[in-house]
Amino acid sequence: MNGEEGGGDEHARTNQTALIQRAETYFGKLEARCEEILVEVKESAQLLADADTDPYKRSYLQFKSAIIAQFTSIIQKGSDTFQKQIMPNANTLEMMKVSQLFNNWQSKVVGIMTHAFDGVMERDLEKEYAEMMDEYEAARDAFHCKQCGAKLQLAQFYFTATYLTCEFCQTQNTFDPGSKARMIEHIARPLAESRCKSEYEAYRTRKSEVGQREATADYDRYVRAMIAQMNNILPGMEEQHQHFYNRLMHDYNNLIVPW
Repeated sequence: MNGEEGGGDEHARTNQTALIQRAETYFGKLEARCEEILVEVKESAQLLADADTDPYKRSYLQFKSAIIAQFTSIIQKGSDTFQKQIMPNANTLEMMKVSQLFNNWQSKVVGIMTHAFDGVMERDLEKEYAEMMDEYEAARDAFHCKQCGAKLQLAQFYFTATYLTCEFCQTQNTFDPGSKARMIEHIARPLAESRCKSEYEAYRTRKSEVGQREATADYDRYVRAMIAQMNNILPGMEEQHQHFYNRLMHDYNNLIVPW
């Protein structure tokens, strides 16, 4: 039995040719570099996202793009080396082994790249919205007529600078909701979507079970929930949000391929 095991070990060493060993070393080094990049992401990504005060997170996204570019470059380098230097010099047995080695390596590093930023909260939309509303309420509370000094009431929500007439002296005043509040229009949909995750997951589950056509009612419930949230986030835009609902349902129904 021991002799058979020894023979198996010797057979394995014989098959572990110099080319295969070099390939293992090469792909191992590339994988190690990917692991180093992953550590950098885990240590820095959330800190950069939190520190980036730009509402579009452009500095953070530049960092993310640079990291993805590094991963992509490594994957491309490994693929080029495999195709141009390793495979042309491999015999039939080596081709099988290095192909498996390359496929395993590629699968692993693509997985590292794909999930590198999992768990990073790029934007805390609820926090951003709360800050926007704080600024809006401060602007609303400080809004007085520039002529007579009367406290002016807002009949509706204004997310852009608006001319309003003083009911006492008829002077036109400009209400400015603030730079942050003007961004509410741009986060209304993603914030509403984040508040309707349970409805969306219910729709996805139903769709996977019965198909898109039979899941139409579930999608409708999700979209209606999202529109209701958008109306809460951005009041006064109900008509525009209804048009948006109509368009989403129209597009969804047009995606259903007739039997």
